[in-house]
Amino acid sequence: MNDKTLYIIRHGETDMNAELRLQGQVDSRLNENGIREAQETAGILSGAGTEFSKAYSSPLQRAMNTARIIAPGMEIIPVPEIMELKFGDYEGLPYSEIGKELWDFIHNPENIDPPATVERIQSLVARTGVFLDRLINSGDSGNILIVTHGIALRSILRNLYGDESRENVWAMPIKNCVVYKVNISGGKVTEIRRADELSIENKNDKSKVF
Repeated sequence: MNDKTLYIIRHGETDMNAELRLQGQVDSRLNENGIREAQETAGILSGAGTEFSKAYSSPLQRAMNTARIIAPGMEIIPVPEIMELKFGDYEGLPYSEIGKELWDFIHNPENIDPPATVERIQSLVARTGVFLDRLINSGDSGNILIVTHGIALRSILRNLYGDESRENVWAMPIKNCVVYKVNISGGKVTEIRRADELSIENKNDKSKVF
């Protein structure tokens, strides 16, 4: 199987991020700061000599636009399986108004059931896992860009780590345009790490958690 390196990136900032509102599958756009974040990320990756052979993204605009900025001129392949967790009736609400039941689920998603209309975390882990399995076993090689969302990225990491570091996966901050690198050789994952040297959060820490 072909060796490959995955660059898994959360999208840039949106107005809903800046306003601390729950997005889920709302099809929001990057704001000016989010565009700048994506541009800075593109510059860091380019400066590190990173050239992509393929680019995948959640079909939501904030992810697709981030991918287009990072990989200009490339075909960005939309992947519904890596869309954000669906928050149903709670989408668009300020964090301050979503209530204890949903917060409890967010802080312990594998052990607490979500409120009605909210997607179960097991569903998100399963659908992101389908994409990962397909990609790992594909003929894709080289550097592969994947742009997704905060909780979806955590779910991808949950698939990659398995039961190891389960609690850390859900607790860690996933800020806008954070970059994770995953090396795959012979159809097996050989390294997973947060690429701090490629992540703008270490250079300009203005993005919002979650």
